[in-house]
Amino acid sequence: MRIRRVEIENFRCLDKVSVSFDQITTFIGPNGAGKSSVLRALDWFFNGDKSLVLTEDDVFSGAEDKRISVMVEFEAVSAKDREILKDKYAPTGVDDLTVWRLWEGGKDKITGKAFAFLPFEDVRTKDNATDRKASYLRVVAEHGDLVFPSWTNDGAAEQMMSGWERENRNLLETARVSDTNFFGFAGQGRLSGLFDFVLITADLRASEESQDNKTSIIGSILEKAVDRTAADSELQALGEDLAVRHRDITKRHFASQLETLSQDLTVEVTSFAPGRSVEIGSIPSEFRPQVAKFGVKIDDHGTKTNVDRQGHGFQRSLLVAALKLLAQRGASGGDESVILLAIEEPELFQHPAQAKSFASVLRKLAEDGNSGLQIAYATHSPYFVEPTYFDQIRRVERNVLASIESRSPYTTPQMDKVVALLTEHMAEADIRARLDNSCLNELRDALFASSVLLVEGMTDRALYEGVADAAASLSTFGVEVAVAGSKSQIFLPAAILTQLKIPFLTVFDSDSKSGDRVRAKNLVDGEVKAIAQELADSTKNRALLKFLGLPQQDWPVGLIQDIAAVADDTLEAMVASSWLEFEQERQALVASNRGSDGKSAATYRLAARVAANPPTFITDVISKVKGLVH
Repeated sequence: MRIRRVEIENFRCLDKVSVSFDQITTFIGPNGAGKSSVLRALDWFFNGDKSLVLTEDDVFSGAEDKRISVMVEFEAVSAKDREILKDKYAPTGVDDLTVWRLWEGGKDKITGKAFAFLPFEDVRTKDNATDRKASYLRVVAEHGDLVFPSWTNDGAAEQMMSGWERENRNLLETARVSDTNFFGFAGQGRLSGLFDFVLITADLRASEESQDNKTSIIGSILEKAVDRTAADSELQALGEDLAVRHRDITKRHFASQLETLSQDLTVEVTSFAPGRSVEIGSIPSEFRPQVAKFGVKIDDHGTKTNVDRQGHGFQRSLLVAALKLLAQRGASGGDESVILLAIEEPELFQHPAQAKSFASVLRKLAEDGNSGLQIAYATHSPYFVEPTYFDQIRRVERNVLASIESRSPYTTPQMDKVVALLTEHMAEADIRARLDNSCLNELRDALFASSVLLVEGMTDRALYEGVADAAASLSTFGVEVAVAGSKSQIFLPAAILTQLKIPFLTVFDSDSKSGDRVRAKNLVDGEVKAIAQELADSTKNRALLKFLGLPQQDWPVGLIQDIAAVADDTLEAMVASSWLEFEQERQALVASNRGSDGKSAATYRLAARVAANPPTFITDVISKVKGLVH
């Protein structure tokens, strides 16, 4: 059983959102936009009694009612799940389960989507025994054609109604049924052992979670991994033996003394209250030896320390490793249980190499069908974002939740929608194959941007970033430059950016003089090849313009629109013909051994940063992409 979708209303900065979950779900966006709020809402949903107690301060500031609601929709209900949830919640043929948790006016209410006799729901919702009985009698009176058991007492009412429902399944309908027994990570709730939620917060809890108790991660691992049955039996025998020895010791040392004291005190009491006697004896003691407790120590190159003496990065790694082991123990035990591991900022306290490794491990865990783990995290690091899995990204904007469906028009990114956007230009098999293309790695930083400049090549990026750096880095404005690799490779990253609702400006060369360049080579059949080159480039131009929703032209010379800008021929040719200062600076860098000759992106950027009078086309593009920032 895994989470398919979550709906959250009025929790902290979240107004009303619906979030779909994948095997691994990545939340990205600026601080304060609501990434962690989704994870915290789930933490309350599953573990509210022990980890988070709500107050009115947790209610969304714009809410009309002081009410918080979290709905979790599960999918892939297994045979083991059905055994625990019973037919009421998971009858044969139904593969999902929906549970709500509601907080209102300080009261906490839990309901589940179940099959029930709807009139009984009015009985169940009454606040006291008198009202419940009166409501039940009304149901009996209003349904005279049905046979109901007599009301005996309030304590037996739920069992009586549930039994009637089991015997009259043809009268049941889907309803939200109150049930306080759904939860308990280490308790006896219906979901305990079927699906558990663990949040590793930005403020560490490693020292607490490494203690051997019922609510900790280590305690849960020990419960699954360590068989205490034999030891518990011996300890119980030890307690009984100690009790016997205690009675023997007290009898030998105190019996005669207490008997004498009792007689003496009886004599004294008789003088005040004749006919009564006093007896003083030892009170039997009950010995309950403590169960075996286990502690965690870290051997750090020969020095053993407590967990809290280790670095924060190691502590977080320990918690994730412990949860991985816990999930594997459950999976190997055949209990089909699942843990959703949620991590706030997994990159915290990790140096780059560790962060990359950590991201890789989490991906492998999520994709392992036998791991027993579903994973979600909120991150600011590109190491934890993979454009190949763009449809698992939930991008959050401040006050607007993109890919977390809210009252805004934003939608969760979907692979099928990208395929639909590109079908006219690429075969579906090619689209899916290109998701692993190296050009998508250029999108990692862009997915965190407020707007993106999507260019063909590395030297193009160098020129735009260099010119912008002369005043202020594009990153200062929330703008990132992403390299597609070529004109024909722009389609896929552009479609992904569209799906994630990230504003972007595509810049590409018209290649209007590509035929002339072929003719200049004086090749055999040069004119035929030149015409073929012109046809190929004009076809690419028309296809890309159509994809971007712009009027189709063979040679879109000097075009600058909100979504696209097109160089007259090539950006290189424009720079060579109209920006002499750039070439002078580039040559000076090469002569001083500070730059490399040829098409060196690093040298281009340095030269563009200091060269005066950059082409108007470049400065207009920079202004346009800055203007796309919300």
